[in-house]
Amino acid sequence: MTKILTSFFILLIINGCSYEPILSKSYDFQFEKISANGEKKINEIINNNLKGKGEGPRKFDIYYTTRKDRQIISSDNKGDAKIYKINIYVEYEIFQNGKKIFGNQFVKYVTYNNINDKFELSKYEENIVENLSETISSEILLSVLSL
Repeated sequence: MTKILTSFFILLIINGCSYEPILSKSYDFQFEKISANGEKKINEIINNNLKGKGEGPRKFDIYYTTRKDRQIISSDNKGDAKIYKINIYVEYEIFQNGKKIFGNQFVKYVTYNNINDKFELSKYEENIVENLSETISSEILLSVLSL
């Protein structure tokens, strides 16, 4: 019962102070041209997150390159993988009126245990890549907000 009341009061306080997540609104800029190289799935997720966010007068072009690799961190005595690590590398540049105004790079990674069912492992890895790609696109948006 106390958990329900506590949850209710927290929800009431958050609504009362008009809390709004930073990345949920439209911004005063937009990406006029988005160019990507590298991993197709990662690029698709980042593109989708960058396209619909801005509708302002400031116009930017963004060029980025993505790369993904999966490493075996730990193996058992038989040589089978026990722990994996997925790295996603993103390097991007922001241009305004043809001039580079900002550039940065991110490396995001997750380590995870092996799953015996290879289908489940591949689905889990797809989920990891999607989550990391969304995190990267959010960080790109935040970096453009600071310009």
